[in-house]
Amino acid sequence: MTPRLAHLHEVEAITRLIDAAYQPYRDQGVVLPDVSGGIDRAIAAGQVWVTGRAEVQGVLMVLLAPPKAHLMNVAVSPDARGKGLGGKLIGHAVGLATEAGCVEIALATHQELAENIALYKHLGWTETAREGARVMMTRLL
Repeated sequence: MTPRLAHLHEVEAITRLIDAAYQPYRDQGVVLPDVSGGIDRAIAAGQVWVTGRAEVQGVLMVLLAPPKAHLMNVAVSPDARGKGLGGKLIGHAVGLATEAGCVEIALATHQELAENIALYKHLGWTETAREGARVMMTRLL
């Protein structure tokens, strides 16, 4: 499925999906920041991409500000996990950043989300710093 820009009428569905995607971590006691706030503003700014036809399956939030880009969030519906959708969304972000003339893309994740850190490393990202529980990573384009 090719990601498409999200629409404002999808705010509620996107918020539910993001919260559901991160709930297993919260259930394990991981304290996360607000991961679904400001969706309406991000959609209006053209920073939110989604996949899915009848219902949203994946969400990508990316800020393009050449020469850098920032991967703000990637979330996949619990029903769609393990099918490579997260990797495809991350690849879409890299493609958007490259097309926009960015030379690097950065992100921050949580130190307790080891599987996410491993996925980013597998996809060519490098850890650049740690601040408290935050792990900063960058990928050169």
